[in-house]
Amino acid sequence: MAKNPPPPAATTRAGRSGRALLVVTVVAIVAIAVTAAIFAFSRGTRAVTESALSLHQADDTLRVATVVRFQLGFAVHLAGLDREFGSDFSDVQELSTDEAADALEQLEIGIADLERLGASQPIREAAVDYAAVANGILDFLEEGDSRRAQLLVEGQFPTTFETLAAVLIAERNEELAAVNDSDRSTATWGNVTRFLLAAVIPLLIIILYREIVRRQQRQAELEIRLDAERQLSKAREDFIANASHELRTPLTSIYGIAQLLREEPGMPISAEEMIDIINSEASDLNRMVEDLLTTARLAAGQLRYEPEHVETEDEVEKIIGPFRRNGANVTAQVDEAVVNVDRLRQQQVLRNLVSNATKYGGPHIELRGRVDGRWFEWTIADDGEGVPAELEERLFQRFIHQHSFQQAVAGGVGLGLSIVKSLAEGMGGAVSYQRTEDETRFIVRVPLAIEQPDLKATGGWVVEEEEGAA
Repeated sequence: MAKNPPPPAATTRAGRSGRALLVVTVVAIVAIAVTAAIFAFSRGTRAVTESALSLHQADDTLRVATVVRFQLGFAVHLAGLDREFGSDFSDVQELSTDEAADALEQLEIGIADLERLGASQPIREAAVDYAAVANGILDFLEEGDSRRAQLLVEGQFPTTFETLAAVLIAERNEELAAVNDSDRSTATWGNVTRFLLAAVIPLLIIILYREIVRRQQRQAELEIRLDAERQLSKAREDFIANASHELRTPLTSIYGIAQLLREEPGMPISAEEMIDIINSEASDLNRMVEDLLTTARLAAGQLRYEPEHVETEDEVEKIIGPFRRNGANVTAQVDEAVVNVDRLRQQQVLRNLVSNATKYGGPHIELRGRVDGRWFEWTIADDGEGVPAELEERLFQRFIHQHSFQQAVAGGVGLGLSIVKSLAEGMGGAVSYQRTEDETRFIVRVPLAIEQPDLKATGGWVVEEEEGAA
């Protein structure tokens, strides 16, 4: 079976969603690329800084080690001159040894800094050996044993210095290579970042600008469409309102004339039955026209409510009388009370519910009324099967019927219950649906007037089924 193509609106929405997704994806990719390039550039710069610091520390440590060797060698040489020729260079010798001791302390600090920066273990080992020999030379000089000091200077001291110098030079060369590599990497990522900032981001701005312009165009088109739809809706509502007004005049004439004919004496039974049919159909048609007119006013926001104090006993006959005259089996049990409502709208609400019960409910219908706190509850009950469970949540929406989800069924236009809900809420009340084991109920709550009369001793106003009613 061939699949139906998607509607144009769905295709358009899918295209817009796909384009929006593409733009978001491109923006995300560019943002990630720029962030990664900046992060790599920053990391390369940090690596250059760390390697340069290690390189400087290795050079400085090598310089300090050279100073120690020179000062100790010079001090031992002066001590040898004093020993051979009887001269006195003690002041200069002491100055050299002091400078050598200070340089040894700086050497220890430099080695510790190199270790903190990640230097290899051989540097520490070579520095320990070199410092041990240097401290031995200083000890011999302090003891005045210049000969043994000279033996260390000429023997172990050069070897330990060369070992330390070799590992420091190796560390320096390694850090220099790292600086060069990091510098090249930083330059590369710097170029990438500059390219992204100089080329891709302007391109992205252009894409976003085009998308914004396109959205503005769509917004303008949408506003034009909405304006056209509003005008069409207004024209439709005006047509419904005008048509309803025009239909009410002939309907009133038909209904009135049928009533006059029914009261004529000597009317054949067959004619009375046809007149009853005319009355019934005219009454139904009048309610449909009233529903259309009310719906148009509700949609246009032109429906006005005129609340007044209404006695419930005065309303019963007005509500159920037309149905009883048309043969419906409708009874009433209504408490006496005064409600604060729009009289005509309350009658419309209750007539719609009674009409609904006569069409879809059981054979017996009852109008009940009772006081409940600050409210008055009107209940239209019948002994029919009720509304299917799947329709209960949508019962008060437009164009919903007991027997169909479609817009129209025989005897109505699908607006009755939605109008009931709107009118009840417009008068400050509410409407609800209940189903018991053997009874279907529509309950309308309207506000009571502040002042209430005393209830009659009988407990309410009762209308029994007329004799011979169907």
